[in-house]
Amino acid sequence: MTPLPRYCPPSCGVSRHVPHPPGAPGVAQARGQGTVEYLIVLALVGICLSAGSASPLERLFGAIVDHHARLTDAVSRP
Repeated sequence: MTPLPRYCPPSCGVSRHVPHPPGAPGVAQARGQGTVEYLIVLALVGICLSAGSASPLERLFGAIVDHHARLTDAVSRP
């Protein structure tokens, strides 16, 4: 049995998946697309959390400050 070549075009009749060789069309353009999509989604979530006068992010930071003040008051008592 002869070994299969590294790149096998669709006309060779092999049914298993063979990766494209480096520099094949379509491979270089897809690199980094997922990262850009995640950054866009994270930016939109950040905008949604920080929008408005009483935003959820502002209320979260206020709750953390309030909890820290109560905790330090309780710890400082003898």
